[in-house]
Amino acid sequence: MDHQERSGQTAKAPGTQPDHAQEELRSATEVMAALLRSAKGVRTYLANNPVLVKYLEELEEKLGAHLARYGSFPLEVEPFSLSYRGSELYRNEDRRDNLALRLHADGIRVVQFASGIQGAELATFLDIAGFERPDRDDDDVVTRLWGAHLPHVSYLLEEDLVGIDTLVIEGEAVASQQEALSEITTALAEQPATPQQMIPKHLLMLTADEAGWLRKAVQADARRNPADDVISILAATLAGVQDPASFEDFTAVTGKLAIDLFVTGQVPHAQRLVRFLGQLMGLGSLPAERRQKVGEVLGEIFGEEVLQALARTINETDALSREDLHELLLVFGVPSLGGICELLGRIEKLKMRKVVIEVLIELGAPRPELFAPFLADPRWYLVRNVVLVLALIGGPKALKMIVGLSTHREARIRREVLNFLAQSPDPKARPYLLKFLRDDASALRVRALKIIAQQQLSFALKPLLALAASEELKHRGMEERLVVFETLGELGAGQVVPLFKEMLVKKGWFKRAVSRESAQCAVAGLLKVRHDSARQLLDELRRQGSSELRAVIDQAVQARHGDAGTNAA
Repeated sequence: MDHQERSGQTAKAPGTQPDHAQEELRSATEVMAALLRSAKGVRTYLANNPVLVKYLEELEEKLGAHLARYGSFPLEVEPFSLSYRGSELYRNEDRRDNLALRLHADGIRVVQFASGIQGAELATFLDIAGFERPDRDDDDVVTRLWGAHLPHVSYLLEEDLVGIDTLVIEGEAVASQQEALSEITTALAEQPATPQQMIPKHLLMLTADEAGWLRKAVQADARRNPADDVISILAATLAGVQDPASFEDFTAVTGKLAIDLFVTGQVPHAQRLVRFLGQLMGLGSLPAERRQKVGEVLGEIFGEEVLQALARTINETDALSREDLHELLLVFGVPSLGGICELLGRIEKLKMRKVVIEVLIELGAPRPELFAPFLADPRWYLVRNVVLVLALIGGPKALKMIVGLSTHREARIRREVLNFLAQSPDPKARPYLLKFLRDDASALRVRALKIIAQQQLSFALKPLLALAASEELKHRGMEERLVVFETLGELGAGQVVPLFKEMLVKKGWFKRAVSRESAQCAVAGLLKVRHDSARQLLDELRRQGSSELRAVIDQAVQARHGDAGTNAA
């Protein structure tokens, strides 16, 4: 059964009772099973549903047979169980949809069913006592039962048991409360059923305002989260505990609870705990050794489990606002820089990534060297994130740390360094671009050349002339070689025209494929030169050069015009 319900499982063993008692208990167990089945049916189906009608008919039949044979069906109510003449028929430890708990909470201690009860009356009783409806008013079970006028259902309240004076029970002293309940219900069975019950006295004592206040108080209590109470208790304990060993124990418990709350998705409660630990860290009156312990616990909280949970919460929900994330990461602080950098690589939402970057800048700007250990991390994406943060921090220290990665084994890291050098406003960053002219990756070499040309970095002219004359360049791809000479043309102006002319007219250069490629490089460079001498040389070569040279020039000019049109579009 749902919610750990058990019907008849705890009844006394058959061998311990007379045969008649065993048969009566067996009959009561069957009635209880039918009662629970009908209660679920009332909760699940509409009143005219055939399944519910069948359940109620079976309950009416079994209860009627039991009443006809044994005269009564009393149920003794405990918080989590219902018993019949001392034998437990029903137990449910779950607080949700708990028939016994709902009756007991409203003061009912005994429920009695009388002969003549029918399915409609049973359905009304179960609709009131069996479960709560969200659209139902806030009257308690006692008030609703009284208002329903159920002639074959009676009940005893707790105060009725205390002050009962209408029942005379003779004989020896009652051995136990359970035996007393059994005797009271037997006596009740001998009385005629009353059509209705008097309103309990405690309800008559409440005014409308008092009842409204009480109703709101009960609702507020029902909405309380147990985690809030636990957090409040832990916070109060840590704030007041004097014994160092107890402080360490409670701090460790707080850290473990915070981890569990993060992992289970209860981020607001976890953040409340972390915020409190951060406040403890900031107390000047807290001894240094305790402050150190709190710092250690905060570091343990921000481990892999919490990283995964935070990334999942941020990527898949809106449970954590930008402000909350900013506050949370600042509490974890400098000791968790590595974890925060790791989190940056796992977050997909751009706005939340910006928050993490802002926190890293805020934590690391005063001391960029704090990021140095993470630049040697084997995870390239973490190093990339650190480079991004250092680039935004800026300054000589950050520049030195970033430039140190220009020979990093991972090309994606070197690309980030190159982008930083291209965008940095610091003039001292520009000369480091020359390192990339001999990078292992052709794409990065070409990118560096285009940056140098675009920014008109004249200090690069001499190294580029040396590169153009080297054997190394001859082994690089044609596209890269063209870019080298175009960059020379951009930077050298009239200074490089003689070099290009020599490449075009010198004997032995213009031979077959190799010579043709050299001519193409020279023409590409001339087309980038912003000087009249370059245009004059091209015109001269068109008139006096060989047909093959003229074809190379025309092809290069057409290609340039095509690129210009594409860029303009």
